Amino acid sequence: MVGITDWLDDRVQEIIHDPGLHENKADFRDQVKTLVESAEAEGFTVAEIKEACGGDVERYLLDQQNALSDVNRQQRLADNT
Repeated sequence: MVGITDWLDDRVQEIIHDPGLHENKADFRDQVKTLVESAEAEGFTVAEIKEACGGDVERYLLDQQNALSDVNRQQRLADNT
């Protein structure tokens, strides 16, 4: 069985594909619901998913989204110089 961390990394890449920075973790409420439902279907518990996300799944997705957006922005700037 795949560990929760590896599973989470794969799912996050599927969830955070829209570019842009976010300030409100509530923007990810629907994605959290989908993520938790998928985790449970794979045999993980809500507690496991929360622990893998540092206790706050919405904040985790927000941080991942913003980090990806920042990397993409930096890459575009580097490509233009």
